[in-house]
Amino acid sequence: MSDVQEIAIRVRLREQERVGLAEYERTVGSVATVAALVAWLPTPDSRLVIRGRGAEPVRLETASYGSTFEMLVVLDQRSAAVERAAAVVAALVESVRHEHVEDDVAGVAGELDRLDRSAPRGRSVAERALRSFLEGARADVLARKSTTRLRAAQALVRLAEDAAELTVERVEDALATELTEQPVDLLQDTGLTVVIEPVDGIVDDAAAAAPIDEPKPKDAKKPKDAKKAKDAKKAKDAKKADKKKSDKKQAGKKQDDDKKKSKKSKKAK
Repeated sequence: MSDVQEIAIRVRLREQERVGLAEYERTVGSVATVAALVAWLPTPDSRLVIRGRGAEPVRLETASYGSTFEMLVVLDQRSAAVERAAAVVAALVESVRHEHVEDDVAGVAGELDRLDRSAPRGRSVAERALRSFLEGARADVLARKSTTRLRAAQALVRLAEDAAELTVERVEDALATELTEQPVDLLQDTGLTVVIEPVDGIVDDAAAAAPIDEPKPKDAKKPKDAKKAKDAKKAKDAKKADKKKSDKKQAGKKQDDDKKKSKKSKKAK
């Protein structure tokens, strides 16, 4: 796939009672707000806008079957950075999906603190921006400020409280009569970073691991062989030195004998 297609977020809420109009509007508003937050995360220095041009999704579909309520939000975004940001938010909501803190015990500040502790700890722009966003929203709560950041954070808290399941998808054409979606496979979050799986799937560990050559036994004996050779050379050098001393001693003795013979011959004359 050469170009990143339009990015969509599918939100699934299970075990829902009959959804009334007020609850439906609240859920739709929360999902649309979180979608705007996702689009903002790759550029945290820009102004966060959750309503109006650029923030509204290009398409939103809802469906319900049994006790499950599902929404598909198609963003007006094709950037791979936004796709990664959507994966970061999905990983965060998934990490706290099975936990719940009652509002009357923790309040919004407590929920935001819980989300902040569970947020992916990677160093990507989206991950750092999400943690900073949650910290800032918690500070707004404590300071009793009503900010756009806090409203966006409350929408994220509501999805987490409802145990929402978020999946990231790509859409061929947001304006088509029938949408053609392709799920983006995400590896399980480690708490350090969110990784998007290759399109062809995960590489087999056995195939990816390169064989490690075992050191040959003869290589281990090399130090001993070197020591033996060194000792032999020392012994040979010592033997040569002893031979030289012996030859020198014999030569000196011969000279003394020659001198004695010379003196005797002079006396005889």
